[in-house]
Amino acid sequence: MSSVENRVFAFISSTDLKYNLLRCLFIAVLGVLVYSNTFFSPFSFDDAANLQNNPIISDFSISGFKQAFAYRRSIGILTFQLNYFLSGWSLPWFHLTNLLIHIFSALAVYQLIKMLLQTPYACKYADDEFRQLPIPFFAALVFVAHPVQTQAVTYIVQRFSSLATLFYLASVAAYLKARFTQLEAHKLFSMKALIWIIVCLVSCFLAVHTKETAYSLPAAIIMVELLFFHSSYKKISCLAVGGLAALSALSLKFALSNRSIGDAVSALDEATRVQTIISRSDYLLTQFRVVITYIRLILFPIDQRIEYDYPLLRSISDWRVVCSFGLIIFLLSVATWMIIKSRKSFPHLRFISFGILWFFIGLSIESSFIPIIDLIFEHRLYLPSFGAFTALSTGMLMFAKGKDVPFKKRLFEGMLLLVILLALVAWKRNSVWRSEVSLWADSVIKSPDSARAWNNLAGAYIKERNPQEALKATIRSIELDRSRAEAWNNLGVAIDLMGVYNDRFHRTFELFREPESINEKNMNRWQGEVNNNLGLAYEINGNLSKAVEYYRNAIGYSPALGLAYYNLGLVSAAMGDASRYSEQQQILWMIDPYLAERLQVRVRNR
Repeated sequence: MSSVENRVFAFISSTDLKYNLLRCLFIAVLGVLVYSNTFFSPFSFDDAANLQNNPIISDFSISGFKQAFAYRRSIGILTFQLNYFLSGWSLPWFHLTNLLIHIFSALAVYQLIKMLLQTPYACKYADDEFRQLPIPFFAALVFVAHPVQTQAVTYIVQRFSSLATLFYLASVAAYLKARFTQLEAHKLFSMKALIWIIVCLVSCFLAVHTKETAYSLPAAIIMVELLFFHSSYKKISCLAVGGLAALSALSLKFALSNRSIGDAVSALDEATRVQTIISRSDYLLTQFRVVITYIRLILFPIDQRIEYDYPLLRSISDWRVVCSFGLIIFLLSVATWMIIKSRKSFPHLRFISFGILWFFIGLSIESSFIPIIDLIFEHRLYLPSFGAFTALSTGMLMFAKGKDVPFKKRLFEGMLLLVILLALVAWKRNSVWRSEVSLWADSVIKSPDSARAWNNLAGAYIKERNPQEALKATIRSIELDRSRAEAWNNLGVAIDLMGVYNDRFHRTFELFREPESINEKNMNRWQGEVNNNLGLAYEINGNLSKAVEYYRNAIGYSPALGLAYYNLGLVSAAMGDASRYSEQQQILWMIDPYLAERLQVRVRNR
């Protein structure tokens, strides 16, 4: 047993090149095992709109490339175009590409932390024992195996998040190489340093054109410079002036392109919000609480889901806002204290503070004052998680510093077991993605008040041609939010799939193809038809009292809608309400004799 333990210990902590390569291989193999059950997971949620129904993805030509670069996420789109060109819509190839990006990102984490351990600060204030701690290895292992990463990897379209992070990490690593080269050559400019600076800028360009989260990259590089290099006040001032100049140039660009200050402000407002009219203050207040949820997911990855039923917080005095903001300020204060405390010693505090600050910088675009239609998504943690895992790995491994070898063995083995546990949980989480039904069924269990989750579950049942379950899910979605047009569409599609009810509902989803058709008369007609359809859905599911309620609603909106009287008559007869049945029969004889006759025959033949 001790021989095995010695080999494991050497594998984890040895600085030999052989073990370094084995550790990289282990990271890659673990990544493959965690995601081995995802290669046939179907396209889900936004995959349809952004990939399958996007003609640019299937246009692998000069014209297609030009169209791709018209988008803000052009580099990511190019990779999807290449996927389609090589394998069509073959799921395994799309998933394999995402997995390779994830593995390379984990290897970038490993290499980046190794480089941080070679910076001037680490070389001056960290002893050999600290710099030989396997912080890079465990941070990379947790990065590749943590369940919170599954959405960014298994959800195909979220390649934007993982690929942008890969380029982001590569840009920071290239910056470090450039700085190392400058220090070795004792001069600011050299050919080798210039090459690495170009690599840094190219990686930055690729990251920015993959996802907007990469706009925080300059802040991350400035933080690395300030924490790990001996920067002068002159250099810090230059960085600050450069940042202000870039912001001024951006504002000037908008002002010149729109020719007035008012238009420039309007354009900036539009550019810094995503498909929502939520106020910036409400979004920011809500994000304080969202950030705490993200921290909880990092520490305790349980109760994960694709759709969070998250409330919009509007008051700064709301206890959820106050407590969340207080905890965020506490963490930032701790990071600041650690930086001050680690000026000439305690290097572990410097690395932990780096991790905390990276976490918040990584969230600064999507969890700030830039409103986004979705308040929370797990894939947004992919970039920030690097900082969190670096801080956690450093904090845990510091217990090994100054201890004897047996204690270090126990600690390393315990951390390895923790990684394996995370990998098992991630593999289990990935099994939820095996079908759209299982994905959304999991979501409605955990977010039972999310109208979108119920509607998407209905859509998944429709794809599997299970209209009975689709109707149940659609009814629940409409009960939660009557404004979702796609839910009313799914209602009609599900009834249509059942076949036997084709003469009792209207396909309302094509009513408003032209904007000029949206008037009071048509709206009342539409309300009558959708309430009639909803009544039929309740009737199909055996809730006759609810069916009666919505048939009456339909008549209230559209008194000439014969189908509503017809359906109400059938339900009344089924419930044994002869007077209400006779009433509907008499009305139908006046407005639609054909339906009146059909109602009479149908009830007689029951």
